[in-house]
Amino acid sequence: MKKIGLFYGTTGGRTTGVVDEFDFNLRDEVEIFNVANGIEKIKEFDNLILVTPSYGFGELEAHWEAVIEDFKKIDLTDKTLALVGLGSQTTFGESFVGALEVLYKIIIKNGGKIIGLTSTDGYHFEECEAIVEGKFMGLVLDEENQDDMTPDRIYEWLEVIKTEFS
Repeated sequence: MKKIGLFYGTTGGRTTGVVDEFDFNLRDEVEIFNVANGIEKIKEFDNLILVTPSYGFGELEAHWEAVIEDFKKIDLTDKTLALVGLGSQTTFGESFVGALEVLYKIIIKNGGKIIGLTSTDGYHFEECEAIVEGKFMGLVLDEENQDDMTPDRIYEWLEVIKTEFS
């Protein structure tokens, strides 16, 4: 498997803890970048994991929002991407992990292959735009209400997606 580029945005800090868990599980298989420092290096990876929390009513995190126009210009043909979304299913149950949909649509439009869709079982929310074919558009984590489930969810998801990366 080729090295994975993991790109994340964070404002409040919870995403950093999740990224640390990915780093622990992937070790030498991953290179990690905070999108606050730019996204130019996305072009260097065939395998990518993009991590974003959702803010407000399913909106992108501020650093992702700052680079989204640049992201829209990247040709993702021949790239395999997996998405990770953070959100609160109780506080923002009517727009749970909506930022995932923003990234998903750009990836599809720009020719990327999405892997790592996950079941909605075990989550309790009112509405979510980040669902396709009855599944979440990626791994969904709720650090506010189900943080105790995060390590296992990450580990199990990685075991599946690693076989789908080139």
